[in-house]
Amino acid sequence: MPVSSVFLLPGQGGYTPGLFADEYPSNPRIREILDTVDRVAAEFSRPGVTTLLTRTDAPDAAELVRQDPFALQLAVFAAGAGGYHLAERHGAPDVLVGHSMGEIAALTVAGAFDLPDGARLTAHRAEALAAHCPAGGMLALELAATRTAHLVGAVDEHALALAVTNAPRQTVVSGPAQALAAVRKVASALDVQATPLNAPYPFHGPMLAVAAQRFAAAVTGIRQQPLRLRVFSPVAAGYVHDDTDLKALLVRQLTAPVDFLGAVRHLHADGAERFVECGRAGLSGLVRRTVPSVTTDSTVPGAASAPRPPAESPAAAEPVPQPVTAPAAAPVTAPFVDAEEVLRELRELYASALEYPVEVITADADLEADLGIDSLKRAEMVAKVAAHFGLGESAQDGRFVAQSTLADLAGLVVSAQTHAR
Repeated sequence: MPVSSVFLLPGQGGYTPGLFADEYPSNPRIREILDTVDRVAAEFSRPGVTTLLTRTDAPDAAELVRQDPFALQLAVFAAGAGGYHLAERHGAPDVLVGHSMGEIAALTVAGAFDLPDGARLTAHRAEALAAHCPAGGMLALELAATRTAHLVGAVDEHALALAVTNAPRQTVVSGPAQALAAVRKVASALDVQATPLNAPYPFHGPMLAVAAQRFAAAVTGIRQQPLRLRVFSPVAAGYVHDDTDLKALLVRQLTAPVDFLGAVRHLHADGAERFVECGRAGLSGLVRRTVPSVTTDSTVPGAASAPRPPAESPAAAEPVPQPVTAPAAAPVTAPFVDAEEVLRELRELYASALEYPVEVITADADLEADLGIDSLKRAEMVAKVAAHFGLGESAQDGRFVAQSTLADLAGLVVSAQTHAR
C-alpha cells in the first residue's frame, strides 16, 4: 500500500508548557483528551496535567525532570494525542510514527488502545521507571551511528548504550553519569559536539531492564484492539499489525534502541513525501537532515518548514562577523518580560534554526563548545532573535553576540524589552 503522508508523534521532547493554551478554551477534543488523562492520573493518586499544557507559565521539561518525571511523561502522552488531533487539520495520515515514548500515543490514536488505556500504559511505565531505574541520563552526539557505536565500545561500560539514531549525524547514548562523562570527554577530544539531554532516565538501554519487567507485569490487563491506522515502529524496524504483541513491543522499547533514521528512510523509500510533526520537538528537522527533499509541517506554527533549499557552496574563506542590523520586525504590542518565557522561545528558535531536538538546546549549554555555533552563526542568530522579539537597534549591542549560553542571552532580551516599554 503506497505511503504519501506520515504523522510523527514526539517522545520526551514533546512537552512544552502551555502547548494547548490557545486551543483548550474552544476545542472540545483537546478538553476531552486532557480531562481523560487527568482522570487516569487520579487513579494513580497523582495530579492532572491540564495545567501543564494550558498555562505558559507551567514548569518546563527540565524542572519536571527534577521534580515530577511522572507528570512529565503523562504530559508528553497528552501532548502527542492532542497534537495528532490538531494535525488532522492537515488531512489524514497514511502512516503514524512515534518517537521513543511517543509510540504509546501513536498506537493509541491508531486505535490499538483506547485513550484511557493509553494514559494507563504511560502511567504504569512512569511508575515502573520511578521505582526500579538506577540513576543515569542521556547524551546527544553529532556523530554517525557506526562511529557512536565504536565510541561506546571504547568507553567499555556495560551499562552504556547507543540508544537512539535520529539522523545521519545525530545519535543519543544512554547510561550511568560517570560513563556519559567519559563519552563527553572522548567526544571533546575528537571535536564532536556532545550535549546532555533533559531526560529523567537512561532510556533505551540495559539499565532499564528491571523497570521493563515490572512494566510488563503491570499492564497484563490492558486490552489491545484492532488498528484503524498504519503504524511504523522505529523499535521494531517495521510496520506493526493486529497480531503484533504491542504491549510487549512497548516493554521492549525501554531497553531497545530507537532507529528513527531508519524509519524515515524506510518510509521515504515507500513513497512518503510529507511528514507532519504533531508538536514541536524538532522531529521535522531530523527528517530534513535525513531526506532533505521532503515537505515537513507541524501542528505548531514556526516549528517546521517546507522543503529545504540546496546548501550553498562553501565560501573560500569565512568572513569576519560584522555587527548585525536586525531586520525590521512587526510591532510588539505586549513585550515578553518573563525570563522563563523568553528562554523557552529562545530554545525553540535555536532548535528550529539548527534543526536539533528542543531538548538538546538547554539553558546552560555553551553555544560554541556544546552546540557548535561559531561566531558567524551567532551573529546570524542574533538577527533572528532581534526579529522574533522586536528588539530593533538594541540588538546591535555587541553583548548579544558575546553571550555564551541561552540563559545569558535571555537575560539581555528581558532587559532590552523592559527598557523599551
